[in-house]
Amino acid sequence: MRQEGVWLRGNLHMHTTRSDGRVSVEEAIARYERAGYDFIAVTDHWVRSEKGTTAGGLLLLSGCEYNIGDTVQQGVYHIVGVGMETAPALERTEKSPQRIIDEINAAGGVAILAHPAWSLNSAEDVARLTGLCGTEIYNTTSAVPPNVRPYSGLFVDQLASLGVLLPCMGADDAHRYVHDAAVCAIMVHAREKSHEAVMEALRAGDFYATMGPSVSLTVEGGEAVVACSPAAQVEFYSDAVWNDSRVTQGEGITTARCRLLPFETFVRAEVVDSEGRRAFSSPVRVK
Repeated sequence: MRQEGVWLRGNLHMHTTRSDGRVSVEEAIARYERAGYDFIAVTDHWVRSEKGTTAGGLLLLSGCEYNIGDTVQQGVYHIVGVGMETAPALERTEKSPQRIIDEINAAGGVAILAHPAWSLNSAEDVARLTGLCGTEIYNTTSAVPPNVRPYSGLFVDQLASLGVLLPCMGADDAHRYVHDAAVCAIMVHAREKSHEAVMEALRAGDFYATMGPSVSLTVEGGEAVVACSPAAQVEFYSDAVWNDSRVTQGEGITTARCRLLPFETFVRAEVVDSEGRRAFSSPVRVK
């Protein structure tokens, strides 16, 4: 892993009693500060939080979740806005995901597609959208209990197969703060610990999603190469339906390689440690 700059742990999706969360804003912030996070964004539905810094040094990015559609037939889109300097020009009656993305960006923020597997988003529909900073590949509150679709890896792969490589983010989407807080994070590589540096790194895609392990993916001489913290398994995903070097298993794995096939156009990796915790790289274009 690179040594220049700093690695910062964050959560960019969480709720409080300002919308449908079960703890106050103050308690939510305190939970993540006690867990050792470097930055968070409180993203209540249609209620924008403000930028700030706690006395303990936790960076607070402004945030809000804009959700539209109640059924898959209508089209369910939950789009998280982070880092907006002003309030996006949006009303709760908004029906267009593209306009939500555009207004978040116009307000100086970044737009993130939340839990696409939970929302049953179509890769073909999302491929038509522009201006997204990334997508959640894992959403903690969408796991059991009380939900069943926390993992969006298949969606990420289907989207990448259409030529749209969205950076992968991890988020808790905490509501209850029992099983769903401080579980899956985004690790951002920033030049320093500051609001501006975190936003720069988000816009540059300089991050990975993790429940604990570290992961770095590069492509070298026809191979995908992973460097990671000690792992029990490293998995490679691409637009190939079969590749005989896709999985590496063992104890204390810190590097793994996957021979790329001539027709593969992208690759991404996941690392699993001995406790079953995962880290997720973003997809990398091969050709």
